[in-house]
Amino acid sequence: MKNASKDLKTRLQSVAGKAGAGAVALGASASAFAVDHTAEITAAQGDATTNTTAAVAAVIAVAAVVFGVGIVLRLLNR
Repeated sequence: MKNASKDLKTRLQSVAGKAGAGAVALGASASAFAVDHTAEITAAQGDATTNTTAAVAAVIAVAAVVFGVGIVLRLLNR
């Protein structure tokens, strides 16, 4: 019985050692595949700013047209 528990303990230590080595290898490979996306993020921020500016300009233009049509209709109804 003591040999069986000793054998089990040896197997568990072996498995734990392999798992630890695998975890270290996984961590090392994960950092090796890390890529710097700073340029893409900066480009996306620039696009977002452009889109927001275009949307605001469109809303202001529509409001100006509606306001102008309202003034014309009021003048025609006099």
